[in-house]
Amino acid sequence: MLPTLRTLTTLTLYEAIIVPHARSEIRRWADLAETIPNPELRAVATTAVADDAGNAEAAAAFGALAPRRSRRAVVELLVAWQILIDYVDALGELDHADPLGHGLALGAALTATIAEPLERDQLARLAGDDGGYLAALIDACRTRLDSFPAVEAVRAPAAAAATRCGAALAHTHAAAQAGDTARLEAWAQAATTSTPYAWWEIAAGGNSNIGVLALLAVASDPASTAHDADAVAAAYWPHVCMLSTLLDSLVDYERDAHTGNFSFVGRYADRTHAERGIVAVSARSLDAVQQLRRSHTHAMIVCGVAAFYGADAQPHSLAAQIAPKVLKALRPTATPIAAALRAQSRLKPNRRRP
Repeated sequence: MLPTLRTLTTLTLYEAIIVPHARSEIRRWADLAETIPNPELRAVATTAVADDAGNAEAAAAFGALAPRRSRRAVVELLVAWQILIDYVDALGELDHADPLGHGLALGAALTATIAEPLERDQLARLAGDDGGYLAALIDACRTRLDSFPAVEAVRAPAAAAATRCGAALAHTHAAAQAGDTARLEAWAQAATTSTPYAWWEIAAGGNSNIGVLALLAVASDPASTAHDADAVAAAYWPHVCMLSTLLDSLVDYERDAHTGNFSFVGRYADRTHAERGIVAVSARSLDAVQQLRRSHTHAMIVCGVAAFYGADAQPHSLAAQIAPKVLKALRPTATPIAAALRAQSRLKPNRRRP
């Protein structure tokens, strides 16, 4: 099948089959969030589901990696995992006397979906009076993942990726609340070595869960081996993980500058350095996934992330200046995806972004 036709076929699969099921799952979790007894936790959970529904739809795109017979279960897992991390992320942003310690404790919920489950007392401390909402998310993820044929091949790298994501979120929230990035910088420098990246680029990559999502989908394929899982983990971390968070930060650049919110892109010396850094990450991300089994689907996901943010760039913004250069670095795979998303953006001007 020609590359462009394969791309359009996968886009059709995503829009026609994956997205409707993802939306059904999002509604199910939204309904459960409404039953949380504690009003503060209920507000956090319902807002996270409503505001970040686009995240869950985007996460479900990894369902394209799954065999047809497993696709529904994979989409359910991906949506549940994304809603879980959005909830953990929102809880981590709440004021706390020890934001880093609290954030690291919350991050254990992410690892518990893949590795050892939380002790009952630990879960109770994290969940609070949530009516079992956090436990339900964790259990849904564990149940679906443990049913997949290649779960043991992916368990170790997926657990490592989930733990890293939880730690990065905790350090980032603590840095934002304290106005001091020293511990975040130290974490980033220890997280990976021998890379061409600056500390804030590594920290950005740590905040992304896209590598976890890829590994969860790979677990559904009985042909997946430990070698495949390690290759996926190495391709996504740090390259693709970094790209997803940097593009998100890029789109928010002007808003963050206005509000004073923490900005990864704002760490670059100037716009020229930001463009050079993000374009380089884009090219490395595409090169990294080209070596994987099912490389075309992985490449589509990389290009889809870039095209989505490119379509969301506001006129005259930094994103509007840099996004076309990112897409140019990802041609030809990104071209039909970008066209489809531009058309979708015109039809749905109020769409949310992941």
